[in-house]
Amino acid sequence: MVLSRSELTEASYEMTGGNLKDLSLEQLQRLMTITQHVTDICLNEIERRGELTFMDGSPVLPHHSEYMVETVLTRPRKPRF
Repeated sequence: MVLSRSELTEASYEMTGGNLKDLSLEQLQRLMTITQHVTDICLNEIERRGELTFMDGSPVLPHHSEYMVETVLTRPRKPRF
């Protein structure tokens, strides 16, 4: 099942209770910690089931959407000088 951008947005609002701009830094950090924990246990379960795939020796993280949000982890870095 591939999720659309609107499905991702709707699910995100359900999980966060609304707009992230309204959350404090502490609330954002708590949400990040919880979502990372859920991601970790889901990856472990996918691996336990023998369903995790690898490319060039690295795991391929399952992401069933054609839409991704650019973040500090994915956008090109600008030179510092």
